[in-house]
Order: sequence, then C-alpha cells, then structure tokens
Amino acid sequence: MADTSRGRQSRRQPTRPRFLIQPIRLAVLVGALASAVPSCGLIFPHNHPAAKSSDEPSSVAVEVQSHNWSDITVYLMAGGLPQRLGMVTALGAASFDFPSQRLNNSAGVRLRALPVAGHPFTSENILVLPGQVISWTLENNLDRSSFSVY
Repeated sequence: MADTSRGRQSRRQPTRPRFLIQPIRLAVLVGALASAVPSCGLIFPHNHPAAKSSDEPSSVAVEVQSHNWSDITVYLMAGGLPQRLGMVTALGAASFDFPSQRLNNSAGVRLRALPVAGHPFTSENILVLPGQVISWTLENNLDRSSFSVY
C-alpha cells in the first residue's frame, strides 16, 4: 500500500498558486479593453465638425431708406418670432445685418416697421439667401413701401 500512495504523489502535476491567476486574468481583461476603447470613439471621437468655407457668406444685409416722417424700429420676422434689427430715423437711412441661421428658406422672412407714431407695417414674404442684400424703402404711407433683393 505504501507503493501505491507514492505513485499517486508522483503523477500529480504542479499547479500555479491561486493568487497569481487572478492578476493575470485582470491584466488580460484590461489590455483587451484598452485596445478596444480607441476604436469605438470614446477617447477620440470621429465626428469632426465641417470646417466653414471662407467663401460661404454667414449673414444677410438689410438696407433701409426711410421717407417717413417718424422714427421707425425695424424687426425681422422669421418663423413667427420677431428680432429687433435696429432703428431708422425720420427721413434717414440705416443698414443692418442678421445671421443666415435665422433664414427659413421654405417660408422666407418678413420685415416689420414699427413707427413711433402710427400703425405697424409688415412686408410680404421675402425669399433671400445668405450673402444677399434686402433693400427696403419705407414711404410716408407705409402701405406703399417696397423692397428688392439682390
């Protein structure tokens, strides 16, 4: 019987200590994650914003010539929301700019004249593109006002 117990002991293969297996598994897991993270875009996202071309205009100019006897505040109506552009003095002229992001190409924009004394006037729809100029002539009777786009 003593001989059989010796044979069993000699056939047993040496095993690694358990405390070494866990760090090795952890190192393999960390290495796999570290190699996968850059490719999924968490560290270096691939959505680069498109660079703006310097040839692309970013605003629309509004030139206002007033033949009205009252000072007039000019508003831009885009998407139903008014944005104050500025004021034109009586019998004066003024120029304004607004960003092309305010344009709604499908519906156009409108200009509104709000005189200090008198009734407000809103133009019809104006289809304009970035870089173009709206020339608006305000008459003493605001209903006879006209505009052109170039």
